[in-house]
Amino acid sequence: MMRLPTFIVGGALKAGTTSLNYYLKQHPEVYMSPLKEPRYFAYDPAAVSNGDGQGLHFPVTTLEQYAALFAGATTEKAVGEVSPHYIISPVAPGHIRETIPDVKLIFSLRHPVKRAYSVYWQAVRLGNENRPVEQALTEAEHRVRNGRYYALLQNWYAHFDPAQIKIILFDDLAGDALGVFRDVCSWLGVDDTFVPDLTVRNKGGALKNQRLGRFYEQLKNSPLKQAVDPLIPEGLRDKINDMRNQNFEEPPPIPETVVQRLNEFYLDDIEKLEDLINRDLTAWKN
Repeated sequence: MMRLPTFIVGGALKAGTTSLNYYLKQHPEVYMSPLKEPRYFAYDPAAVSNGDGQGLHFPVTTLEQYAALFAGATTEKAVGEVSPHYIISPVAPGHIRETIPDVKLIFSLRHPVKRAYSVYWQAVRLGNENRPVEQALTEAEHRVRNGRYYALLQNWYAHFDPAQIKIILFDDLAGDALGVFRDVCSWLGVDDTFVPDLTVRNKGGALKNQRLGRFYEQLKNSPLKQAVDPLIPEGLRDKINDMRNQNFEEPPPIPETVVQRLNEFYLDDIEKLEDLINRDLTAWKN
């Protein structure tokens, strides 16, 4: 019998999904895909850019390949995967609805200006961005437009019952990781008293050593790494992650003119999002 996820973490990018994946896969009642970001449901062979406008690599393109990711699940109560690009995909909601209509969906949202700035620095680390932030963070850029969460989530709420969708905030995850983890576990129907290692994963920022840091970033995001990652012992992966994190430092503050411009761009979307998720997002408006 084909085993498919009972829940999916669908985004957002740079909003703590790697840490959430790390916490959940430690839970004895949860089985997580050994491949993070299979992106199967965002794959659209009919689209030139595969549905996301950014030319992503798609390691899984058939249902058989996707189901194979969960073949190792046995008695776990919850089975899941994490693909943060789903939230921005126009085709993912429909594909998921057709395949696993009863699935639970989790989205982690981050202050849109801070998220865009984090994505910018990730592109800098990869060597894909050399423009100053004033030019790189304009309303025409994907990294900026993808922070209009209300607009993105409309497609998901059109396909799924709101009871199937859980929204968490990055600030809550950063400030009270255990509390958020327990809340998610309770919602998934697994033991919410389990305490995982809460080390932050996929830390971001500016690079101390550019050459070394760029090597780590390109390795982390390469298709080869995604293919062999499940074969690498957990302890070795942790050591590599620790070495990567030690090479980060805080980036310079985002210019105030950019902050003001982006705050205005996001304001109407944030106000609609407050009503949608029933949360006070005043801190996001400043």
